[in-house]
Amino acid sequence: MAKISNGSITRKRPPVLDGTNYSLWKVKIRFHIKSIDERAWQRVLSGWTPPRRIDEDGDSLIKPEIDMNMFGLITNCVSAKDAWDILQRHCEGSESVRRTRLRMVTSKFEIMRMEKSENILKYDRRLRKIANEAFSLGDPISNERLVSKVLRSLLERFNIKICAIDEAKDTTQMALEDLLR
Repeated sequence: MAKISNGSITRKRPPVLDGTNYSLWKVKIRFHIKSIDERAWQRVLSGWTPPRRIDEDGDSLIKPEIDMNMFGLITNCVSAKDAWDILQRHCEGSESVRRTRLRMVTSKFEIMRMEKSENILKYDRRLRKIANEAFSLGDPISNERLVSKVLRSLLERFNIKICAIDEAKDTTQMALEDLLR
């Protein structure tokens, strides 16, 4: 169903249901959706559930759809690139605003410590939130830096485990997920 022309992929238009051709339309629309992605067809059969996100408290929330104010910014865009650029400027600001935000995120990362009331999971969520923000601003925090940060900023009650990890493993090569297991 997809054709390549001039280096870009174009998809065949979906079949039209006019009220008299349901049997044929049903077969064609199934093949059309499957040609896009087999998982899309599985969602048609099993039902769609909205994407969810986990907030700082560990609660599962439905991810919001695009805000109508945001949509209003891009309704007259002719290309996806135009829409992307407008949303980026609106949400991130100018280059100097981005640099300022990045400095603030970096500062937050540097002073971050595990709180006494926190468990490892909540601390990991806070740390990843900062890391994701730095990534979205164009300055990802390396895995090595994240692991080092965790080892330096855990509470004293974890000192014995930290020493054991330091002696048994090369923490410069360790994945953050492995450290926090």
